[in-house]
Amino acid sequence: MKISKTGMRILITVVMIAAILVAIAYFFFNKPKTTELKLYGNIEIRQVDLSFRVSGRLKQIYFEEGDYVKKGQTLAKLDFDTFETNLKELMAREADTKAAKINANSIYRRNLALCNDFTLSKQECENLLTNKTRADAEYELSKAQLENARISLNDATLKAPNDGIILTRIMEPGTILSAGVPVCSMSLFRPLWARAYIPEEDLGKIKLGQSAYVSSDSMPDKEFKAHIGFISPVAEFTPKTVETVSLRTDLVYRLRVIIDDNDNELNLYLRQGMPVDIRIPLEMATAEEKQDG
Repeated sequence: MKISKTGMRILITVVMIAAILVAIAYFFFNKPKTTELKLYGNIEIRQVDLSFRVSGRLKQIYFEEGDYVKKGQTLAKLDFDTFETNLKELMAREADTKAAKINANSIYRRNLALCNDFTLSKQECENLLTNKTRADAEYELSKAQLENARISLNDATLKAPNDGIILTRIMEPGTILSAGVPVCSMSLFRPLWARAYIPEEDLGKIKLGQSAYVSSDSMPDKEFKAHIGFISPVAEFTPKTVETVSLRTDLVYRLRVIIDDNDNELNLYLRQGMPVDIRIPLEMATAEEKQDG
């Protein structure tokens, strides 16, 4: 039976459509499972400006720019002379008000019986109580002022709030400082974390606490253990400085990937602001593969 040219064209078209459908079905139903998610981000820049809580003259600075410092290490000091003088004055005042309090309370106790049997007039008894109350209040006030003086003397020493590196030495010895004026800026690197963005379509593949691995271009073969510490509940458009495999206009969610590795040289490999690669093993995909195996 001969097939016409028109029939032949129809047959060829049907065969081609069928082949295309088979290819599409194979692509979707035999698509290899993804076992990990690859993201790109940057080490978060965490900077703090350090200052004294009190005013005074800057006496000494114990660091230079680029120095590594430990938590609690003394960074700078003010002149102590005015703080120590004020402390001594308030210590003397506290001792004086304490003596006055003891005397006023003693007089009140000795005369309490005379007030109860009306030997003393009502006005004299009220004066005794007033003197006792005033002496008690003045003693408590002097104690509070003395404690405040001790705190001010302690605040005349500036200490590192955490491990970090000195970025900028702003002031020099001899400068008269007001409270709150920055003396230096410090970069904090513990805990260290990376900021990244994940496309909306991949959001369901991750969860808080999930394991991750971070590496940098300077040492691509060295990975640091990490975990997902924060997933933003708010969608946003991809920042222009962020790399993703999707279009930049796609909605993404911000992640904080916290570095768990305690390598002492961690900050030599991962410096603040450095671009990094983040590898997140997908636990569900791994479990499915184990079942299939």
